[in-house]
Amino acid sequence: MKRYMLAACAVLSIALVAPAHAQYTGGGSAEMPRVDTMDPTALYNQAVDYIGKNDFARAVPLLREVLAKRDGDPAANLMMGVAQIGLNDLPEARRFLSRAVSEKPDLADALGRLGWVEARLGNADGAGKQRAALAGLKAKCNGACPQAAAIDVGISLIDSAGAAPKVSIAARFNQGVDHLAARNWSAAVAAFNDVLAAKPDDYEAALMKGQALSAAGELQGAKAALELALKLQPGLVEAKGRLGWIEKKLGNAAGAAAYRADLVALKERSPSAAAAIDAAIKILDAE
Repeated sequence: MKRYMLAACAVLSIALVAPAHAQYTGGGSAEMPRVDTMDPTALYNQAVDYIGKNDFARAVPLLREVLAKRDGDPAANLMMGVAQIGLNDLPEARRFLSRAVSEKPDLADALGRLGWVEARLGNADGAGKQRAALAGLKAKCNGACPQAAAIDVGISLIDSAGAAPKVSIAARFNQGVDHLAARNWSAAVAAFNDVLAAKPDDYEAALMKGQALSAAGELQGAKAALELALKLQPGLVEAKGRLGWIEKKLGNAAGAAAYRADLVALKERSPSAAAAIDAAIKILDAE
């Protein structure tokens, strides 16, 4: 679906290239195959691999699992920040990067990215603080420490943060739809985040974001996006169907049954909407 409407401008994301690998400090058994019981290091490495392929939407749920086990791990928080930058969710990126810096104040990668995010969010003081921290590390390092190159890159990154290119909300929404059709989940989520940042009450963007996140396996994020869509447009039967499917996948059979019962009752009350409701029920019932 595409739409064309007169609107203000939304900010386009600038994808930062993640470092090839940041050292992971957690541990655990490497023999368990299920995601919820896998070694956090294996999950982290898989997430880093996804980030290296710009598949940020698939990296996020893996990093959530890592942080559920090692919430203070600076490397995992850094990578989550990188993934959120890739999805153009800069407030979320700031949250995780701030945690990484709090846990490891000399982590140059995190300082540089956090400074860039602060600058893009219009917080010049915050960006300046991170740059000053990097300048202090640079003086102490004097080009002779292992982080010397990362420090220089971080300073350059902050200095490079300027006005982001802009695009209309309608065009950005349509880009998200195109990315969704191409199964490029991360790019789709980034586009719909742009639309929602400029127009928080856009239920269509919230619905599409939820669809992209659920396709990427990021069920908690998809649930939040779809709940927002339903809050903004209570009669949105597709959101109910997708939320029921997500509840089922999350193991909440009662929640899934409640959504299904609501759709069935709605069909009885609104026979003219039967086709759309049947399509929603089909989504809910899918395996």
